[in-house]
Amino acid sequence: MADHNSEKVSQRVSRSQKQIRFRNCVAMLLGISLVIGCSTASIESLGVGDCFNGPEVGGDFVEIGEVDKIDCDEPHRYEMYAVTELEGSSFPGDAQAASIGDDFCLSRFASFVGIEYEYSIYYGNSIVPSIDSWSRGDHSIQCVVGLEYGSKVGSARNARE
Repeated sequence: MADHNSEKVSQRVSRSQKQIRFRNCVAMLLGISLVIGCSTASIESLGVGDCFNGPEVGGDFVEIGEVDKIDCDEPHRYEMYAVTELEGSSFPGDAQAASIGDDFCLSRFASFVGIEYEYSIYYGNSIVPSIDSWSRGDHSIQCVVGLEYGSKVGSARNARE
């Protein structure tokens, strides 16, 4: 386990040097569905505890619109673990929105998963509005948790992993 954690911390340092301390992406309405046979939902409509499949997030900005909402007892990539609103009347810019999202999501990770981020097997992502979605009224920050590769069955809530 120590080797895994050392590798994860090393990966985070590497991401940090690329100004991606906590994986993030930009939410936009695109109207895409990635998995057939699931309930399609707008990313903006999901709340805490909702599990879903969607595009791989992390690294560079990724546009997300519709995702496939999945029962958490079924294999899924992500679970929503916190939601809040960006304050202010004007869009703060991509970098500032991402920074605010990262800070918020990182601060809520341990209370949801039950273990600090650096010791967890899970990776977190912040989903923040783009300038286009902001102008349509989307001011939300959404935090999602998932494994680096593959899918998970069951909730990450209080998993302590």
